[in-house]
Amino acid sequence: MGIYIVAMAALFFLAFAYFAVGQASVTRGQAQTAADAAALAAARADRDALRDDFLQAVTAGDVDALTGLLANLGQHDAAACAAAAGYADRNGAEIPPGGCVPADDGDGYTVTVRSRDAVGKSAVDGTEEIHAKATATAVVEPRCVVGPKEGQVLGFTCDHRDVTIDPTSAGFRLDLSTFYTVHLSQ
Repeated sequence: MGIYIVAMAALFFLAFAYFAVGQASVTRGQAQTAADAAALAAARADRDALRDDFLQAVTAGDVDALTGLLANLGQHDAAACAAAAGYADRNGAEIPPGGCVPADDGDGYTVTVRSRDAVGKSAVDGTEEIHAKATATAVVEPRCVVGPKEGQVLGFTCDHRDVTIDPTSAGFRLDLSTFYTVHLSQ
């Protein structure tokens, strides 16, 4: 009977320990989701900050300016990191100081988040004070190269297909996702 009680106590302890590991895994997964969303938001905000310059270059038919905008994305750190903070907050995390920085290659952002909620109380001591941390990097890459210009019509080659835009047409609407891709980096 004593062995049975010890065995059952050990099984209960293992069950609670596995539960604690599960809690930690869920919290870590939520933090990674927040980091991914925040990094993508920062990169997208950086891309969207080019809208006025891109529209001006398209309207003017300035092929050199368009080529430059597609080659050098620039950094708009304040707006990008503010967008990242908003997405991190909506996903239950916060960005610590210095947690939103330009990516190493300069064409995106690396964002580190910390979960607002701790792992929680469990059979493992100290988990109620442990917060998950996660990091993600998102990049902005041009999809297009500028092609020929005929009058007001601008030609581009985007993802191996020809795209033409006419800024003077009645239905013209600039969609930067045609010209740039935003994605998580490995």
